[in-house]
Amino acid sequence: MEQVKVAQKEIRGLTLRTCNADEMNPQRAKIPAHVAYVDANVHIDYAAGARAYSVYFNYASDVNGEFDVLMGSDQVAEAKAPLQSVTIEPGSYLKFTAQGDFPAAVIEAWQSVWRYFSAEECEHTRAYTTDFEHYENANTVSVYIALREA
Repeated sequence: MEQVKVAQKEIRGLTLRTCNADEMNPQRAKIPAHVAYVDANVHIDYAAGARAYSVYFNYASDVNGEFDVLMGSDQVAEAKAPLQSVTIEPGSYLKFTAQGDFPAAVIEAWQSVWRYFSAEECEHTRAYTTDFEHYENANTVSVYIALREA
């Protein structure tokens, strides 16, 4: 984990509203089907250097509330469905990186996030503005968590 500064960035893709309680239950989880829908409808030109992002925003409250997740890229080559966009807010973020097969690496990164922020010795507070996953390559993902400025 490291603290980094993130510049504003617009991501275009397809949005889903969900909550962590639903995503922890395989019968109610919406994200796996949404990943398949995005893969079928949004073409990201990885060969040209484009990378995938999942942006978490419009938090109803905190880790327990509903939120939107937009899956896409800052460089969408073409799309078969109307795209939405979200702007990643600039500021300080904690970056948690995991490597391995997807979705296991993504789950591992989020478990590190939850473990860190639930610890008594946690030195940071989440902003709940925009958090995001950056898929750096075929087996590396970084989860960026927005921090509340002191």
